[in-house]
Amino acid sequence: MNIAYACDNNFVDVMCVSIMSFNDHNCDANIYILDCGIEDANKQKIMKLCSGKNAVFFIDAKKTLDGLDYDLNLDRGSIAAYARLFIGSMLPEDVKKVLYLDCDTLVLDSISSLYETVLGDCIIGGVRDAFSYLNKKVFGFERGELFINSGVLLINLFQYRKSKIEDSINELLQRQSSIFQGDQGIINIVLHDHIKEIPLKFNLQTYLYVFTYEEMMRYRKPDHYFEKEEVEEAIKNPQIVHFSTCFRSNRPWNNNGDLDHPYYDKWTAYYEQIGGIKRITRKKNVIQRSNKALFFIGIIHAYVRPIHHLVGR
Repeated sequence: MNIAYACDNNFVDVMCVSIMSFNDHNCDANIYILDCGIEDANKQKIMKLCSGKNAVFFIDAKKTLDGLDYDLNLDRGSIAAYARLFIGSMLPEDVKKVLYLDCDTLVLDSISSLYETVLGDCIIGGVRDAFSYLNKKVFGFERGELFINSGVLLINLFQYRKSKIEDSINELLQRQSSIFQGDQGIINIVLHDHIKEIPLKFNLQTYLYVFTYEEMMRYRKPDHYFEKEEVEEAIKNPQIVHFSTCFRSNRPWNNNGDLDHPYYDKWTAYYEQIGGIKRITRKKNVIQRSNKALFFIGIIHAYVRPIHHLVGR
């Protein structure tokens, strides 16, 4: 099994949690870290975590990203997020398949079944995200078309290279360096017709835990989303939890703690095993949002932001 992360020095401890959780349920894997400026001391820490469990290889991603001849407008955080786009040229040629994981994921079980998923004629596999129709329209998508989250990606690297996906990405960025939803937007645009949908249980994002299904549908107004029963089943039996950003929740590594996320304690238990990390005090108070507040936030998320991008374009 080949696993990949992309990380800079600021996010190492968060990535270590994901790696530790992966190690607890999976062994004999090759873990490739797209290194966007990790210090040697942190590399040693990562190597120690994986000793006797999985092999670790550091790939110089910073050199590739620094060599890009255009300025990336970071719509979604660190430049490290863009490293996954060039994973085909970064990883060794003999690596034909890889499972990419965001650093803020928590692996709860063996994910061999995900890795062994047959992609067929598709190049990547991902989990459907909750995007409104207008958000999809920014990318030229029609109603009902698949839009995936980029936090967990199963990639057929042989086809990724053969199809020259990185050339297509470079052509897109030469035309438009500021892309709505950053790397995630780029992946969905360039690979739109080559994506296989994978089950929701492999990428349970924070909004599915801190909202009821009805609140989430009202807030995000997703086009062509999972039925309530499908979401409930995935929440009961998740295999990868993704601590994605959400206005109703602090992420667990923030000093002021998180909401009552069911995997908060599990995440912090790993976090506290890393030397020198101060114990986080959990805040159990829940941020209350009225239906009226959710309505207005939903309007901004589902309508105002995409309209702003459509007008700007």
